[in-house]
Amino acid sequence: MNNPNQIFNEKFGSDLHFYAKLGSTSSFLGGTDRGWPVADGGAGGLDGGQGASMSIRQQGREQRLQRIVDAARGCFAEQGFAGTTVEAIAARASVSNGLLYKHFQGKEHLFQVVVTDIVRDWVRALVPAESEGLGPTQKLEAMFRRSVAFCRTNPLLPAVLSGDKRFELARIGSPDRGRVHAHRQLVASVLADGIAKGEFRADLDVDATADLIQHIHAEYASRAYRNDPEFPYDDALVDAAVRFIHAAVRA
Repeated sequence: MNNPNQIFNEKFGSDLHFYAKLGSTSSFLGGTDRGWPVADGGAGGLDGGQGASMSIRQQGREQRLQRIVDAARGCFAEQGFAGTTVEAIAARASVSNGLLYKHFQGKEHLFQVVVTDIVRDWVRALVPAESEGLGPTQKLEAMFRRSVAFCRTNPLLPAVLSGDKRFELARIGSPDRGRVHAHRQLVASVLADGIAKGEFRADLDVDATADLIQHIHAEYASRAYRNDPEFPYDDALVDAAVRFIHAAVRA
């Protein structure tokens, strides 16, 4: 089975064009890290001072786009979809409403971008780098701890993954679903590698176990979001969850 990094590249490499599928009439940056609208007449083909000037303008433009997306991310996390307005996003980003509409069609378009952005950031955060040299057992633990740590500082993610009604996900066709499936596949790939290397039980049902671990990830993510005293969220419980997962899979 492919390793986690291969699966990530296969599932998310082509996804860099995802925003182009969201219905915007703008052109989009292809093959870049963000799927933001590109201004007409890009810098391609320019050289000398004109090219440098265009590069500076493009850099400034991308910084404004980043501010808008970050502001939208914060507003949606705090107020939900219905409670967020374009005016609030623009004010938080320190841009005019007109500038925001120049780049994005509106609140729903921004929400699509934000949801896709944050789920992709989450998966990228939890995938161990090959340079870390982690074994299967260490990878399982690292992925779990990084996942819950990401959710602690990005409350919008667990809200989206838990299907919080405030976010009206049906409006955007829940684009997170495919990425959650990719997360499950990442876990399955680590389990299969662990079986092949003798670290995990040979009789392990890889798909069922990956599904269970993914649900544990989601549960602890939602605990971080809900802040419910009936379902506490602290380091001791994260440690207990890691021990449970290890006990269930180790040979």
